[in-house]
Amino acid sequence: MFLIALAVLAASPATFESAFAAAKPGDTLRLIAGRYPLTIIRSRTFSPPLTVDASAATMTGIVLRDTSGIRWTGGVFDGSTLTVKSATDFGFAAYTGRNITVTGVAFSALRVGVVLDHIVGGEVSNSSFVGMRADGIDLAVSRSITITHNACHNFRVDPGEHPDCIQAWSKPTDPPVADIVISGNSAIGTMQGISFFDGDVNGVAQGGFDRVSIFGNSVMNTMANGIAAYNCRGCTVRNNTVGSLPDYIYVSQLVVIGGSVAQCGNDVAMVPRQGTPPCRN
Repeated sequence: MFLIALAVLAASPATFESAFAAAKPGDTLRLIAGRYPLTIIRSRTFSPPLTVDASAATMTGIVLRDTSGIRWTGGVFDGSTLTVKSATDFGFAAYTGRNITVTGVAFSALRVGVVLDHIVGGEVSNSSFVGMRADGIDLAVSRSITITHNACHNFRVDPGEHPDCIQAWSKPTDPPVADIVISGNSAIGTMQGISFFDGDVNGVAQGGFDRVSIFGNSVMNTMANGIAAYNCRGCTVRNNTVGSLPDYIYVSQLVVIGGSVAQCGNDVAMVPRQGTPPCRN
């Protein structure tokens, strides 16, 4: 039997990148207090995962490219000091990888809090998204992801944006977004809630979604789509609450179009006909 010695490594804003480079699978990288600059990590794989304990840190942004096996816990991602707004002002962004977890993080004053793009296996949980300029969580062309017990509120939306607490999309060049669980999240304010849209782009269908479960979420917003599931195959939408704030722009709705979606136990206050009978189990 081989025993692997797992290390706990400390990092400061000045040493974060070098400490990350030295980390091994199963290690814990503990960030000391301070503001960390935008950092890009490329081509790393950790199995078992590397834990980044950022509970004392304030991050500007982290980008993972072709990187797998990251568990990011705690801390703040804050965009309030950005002097020039950009379409890529993301907090935690992961592009192409596996087994990415983000938990217990406070995201504020960014365009988008979390981006998971071409990720297989992961979780976003117990995190807050405040003052976002567009979306809380973007899920693009990814599979086997759980998004649970997150809160979106008090967005500060840029002109021309169509904000969503949680948004997912597929592309025709890849397998569709699939095996997704969205549960126990709340979306309050100027935003749409949980959006699985699927429309043609330049006349090309985007592929829809497979096996998405949306349950136990609460949306109280000012915009039209509280929960939207388009072309969602083998999906369930159950025990969600959808309502509109007094200053609503459009009535918040539960919209299901196409696909095969089992519905029960949903409460849609402003459009009662969209509600569904209680779930039997």
